[in-house]
Amino acid sequence: MAKEEIVQAVFYIEPKEVHNRVQHIGCRLILTEKLIRAGFKKGGVFNLPDGRVEVVIEGEKKDVEAFYENVTNNLVKWLEEKTSNKERLQSMIGNPGITFSPIEIKGNLRVLDIGLFSHSLEMNQLENGVDVYYELTGAIKGLSGVLEKMDKKL
Repeated sequence: MAKEEIVQAVFYIEPKEVHNRVQHIGCRLILTEKLIRAGFKKGGVFNLPDGRVEVVIEGEKKDVEAFYENVTNNLVKWLEEKTSNKERLQSMIGNPGITFSPIEIKGNLRVLDIGLFSHSLEMNQLENGVDVYYELTGAIKGLSGVLEKMDKKL
């Protein structure tokens, strides 16, 4: 059986509206993990200065297309599974506030070894820390209101 053609592809995850976000919500972390688990050797996920997230990938055409379809169908679900604060996530991405560009199969992309980006998987602890920070900030704000009420009573 002949091996299928190896292709290079790119697609973008974009905010649907100006107030929606696709960066700093876990896309790079989740998609890097999914690329590795799917067996890709080359690929990466990057935040762009214009607010989009770029996904570049190299592999057999059928695998690349299947990965794209999987991402477009499941990214929001994966993000929700990774966060402890679904309300904050929804306020950031909107409902639904994520769109996907069509996948572009290109022959001239420079797609680096995925191992160069796998270090971001260790950043999962940072993501959890951000969730804890938001919870603590909310608790402190609530506590300061209670303290103000108590101070007025005294």
